[in-house]
Amino acid sequence: MAQPTAKAYHRTTVYLTEEQRQWLRRAAAKAQLEGLTVSASDVIRLALSRLQEQVSEKQLHQDLVAHVLAEAKQYPGRAKRGLPRR
Repeated sequence: MAQPTAKAYHRTTVYLTEEQRQWLRRAAAKAQLEGLTVSASDVIRLALSRLQEQVSEKQLHQDLVAHVLAEAKQYPGRAKRGLPRR
């Protein structure tokens, strides 16, 4: 009988705005003050799980295009990586 493969986390790199990074750190720190052992990764995994559950792929694509185009106005370096077509 085949043994189920153990699940593991995988390291990845993400880039956040300063405001997002601070909010993420505060959210994790507040949970820790309340006795929960959580990290920024836990907060991000929760957010991704909710996004997957609540937003269709089509809506996600539309939202991402709008987000990236708006973000490129504030963060000019974003446009250097290429912008999506509407």
